[in-house]
Amino acid sequence: MGKISTKNIAEAIYKTAKDKSGAELKHALGLSVEFLAKKNLLSKAPEILKHLEQVKNQDLRVVSATVTSSSPLTKYTSDEIRHALKKRYKAEDVIVELQEDKKLIGGIKIEANDEIIDLSFKNKLHQLQAHLLTN
Repeated sequence: MGKISTKNIAEAIYKTAKDKSGAELKHALGLSVEFLAKKNLLSKAPEILKHLEQVKNQDLRVVSATVTSSSPLTKYTSDEIRHALKKRYKAEDVIVELQEDKKLIGGIKIEANDEIIDLSFKNKLHQLQAHLLTN
C-alpha cells in the first residue's frame, strides 16, 4: 500500500465530519485523531489542518487570499480586490488577509488558490530588465 498524503487525509476527515454535529461530530473527529495517532501522523497535524481548511473552502466556494502591498490599502481598494477575486474564482465569499512589505516599492501581490498575481512595481521592473537583457 502506498503512502497516504496529508491532503487525502484532510479530504477524508472533511467528508467524514461534513453535515455532522454534536456527539456524532465528536465521535467522527475522535476516530480521525485515533487514526492519526495509530499511523504516527500527529506531527503532521498543522499540514493536515491547512489542507482541511482548503478542502472546506473549496466545498463552500470560499477563496482565501493574501494581499501584500507596500503601504496600507484603503477600504475601497480592498473591497475592489475582494470583488475581483470573487468574480475571478466564482466564489461565494473571499477572505482577504492584508500584509505590508516595504520592499515592493508599489503595487500589490495577491496569493489565492495556489496562484500568485504579482502586480508590484518591483516585479514589473524585473520583467522589464529581463526583456531588455534578452532583446
